[in-house]
Amino acid sequence: MRDRNISVDYLRVLLACFVVLGHSGFARDSIGMTGLALGNSILRVAVPLFTIIAGYFLASTLRKGRLSPWVGQLLWMYALWSGIYLLFLWPYFSARPLGDTLRELVLGFMHLWFLQGAAIAGIMLGAFRSFGRGGVIVSALVFAGLGLGLQYAGMSGLSNVPIEHYRNGPMYLYPFMAMGWLIADGVRMRFTLLAAIAGLALTVAENIFWISRLGDDPLLEIPLGHFLLCPALFLMVQRIRMPATALPLGAAAAGIYVMHVIVLQGLPLIGIDNLLVAVIAGITLPFMLVCLRHSQIFKRSGIRPEIPAG
Repeated sequence: MRDRNISVDYLRVLLACFVVLGHSGFARDSIGMTGLALGNSILRVAVPLFTIIAGYFLASTLRKGRLSPWVGQLLWMYALWSGIYLLFLWPYFSARPLGDTLRELVLGFMHLWFLQGAAIAGIMLGAFRSFGRGGVIVSALVFAGLGLGLQYAGMSGLSNVPIEHYRNGPMYLYPFMAMGWLIADGVRMRFTLLAAIAGLALTVAENIFWISRLGDDPLLEIPLGHFLLCPALFLMVQRIRMPATALPLGAAAAGIYVMHVIVLQGLPLIGIDNLLVAVIAGITLPFMLVCLRHSQIFKRSGIRPEIPAG
């Protein structure tokens, strides 16, 4: 596997910031329909791009036959942080039916569903790659079509399918993970800038259509244009030369992702209701904790705080 591209780690931090901004709801009520469509189009590239990156680097893991440890780490992180959030939000979860909480844990708990979904997508990729590049491409197209079909059926009122039935590992993450693996396997994409522009335009247009038809709740989860936009963005970022840094950017992105909801929901409990402050704190506090974990002080002391490296 080629050397890790530092620009991809910078991208991961930016994507984690997108997640915090999206979950905070900052400025959502004041930017209008077009602004909301554009914002939803841009911020939601985080999950598919995270997944493309995972698939890209998973190619090396698969060649080394180390899929099981990779999956095990993700599932361990999912179990650990699900437990932390259950304790943190215990007043809420203790007041709801146990069956609802168990169902959510199985289908994907809060924002942590990504960890579980990525593990499932990785297992699927490990299985379908045995059929060669063609098997991965066909399977990705099939599952992407199923996910889009279920989403559109729900949004158009043809069914009451829950969001967890298509925003999951097989139907959402696997197609993008397959893209990352295919890029690592040598598949090329021509005219990436044109593809990115076309993908963004298609995504914004689709968001405008659904917002004008349904309002701003729910927002489109899986835009069709992202299947063009996100791989193009990943390839473009790989070509950008970024300065080397000793900061643990990849680990910081993972830390921001798993911890930011504690910050967003914890600040109002201590009387801080400013959304801008919440966004800044949701990014900087996890970043600082991860950097502290990797600092020389902790390395020399042998103390290892339990913050996942990603």
